[in-house]
Amino acid sequence: MKEIILKESKGIGKTIKDLRSEMKITQEELANFTGLSRLGVLKLEKEENDLKLSSLIKIANLLGFEIILRRRSSK
Repeated sequence: MKEIILKESKGIGKTIKDLRSEMKITQEELANFTGLSRLGVLKLEKEENDLKLSSLIKIANLLGFEIILRRRSSK
């Protein structure tokens, strides 16, 4: 499975859209699963609004990902 490392919120909407499309999940299905509206999903994918952590966790579960927080290695 692919690993995605996020260091900022910019780009997460596109990532969600790409993964959703790969899995052939509609915006409506994603909306129903997360409790967001379809318009909310559209705005999220266009990065016109922020994503709540609880919604991100639901989306990750639907798309088959887990969210892991780990300390960055010092460089």
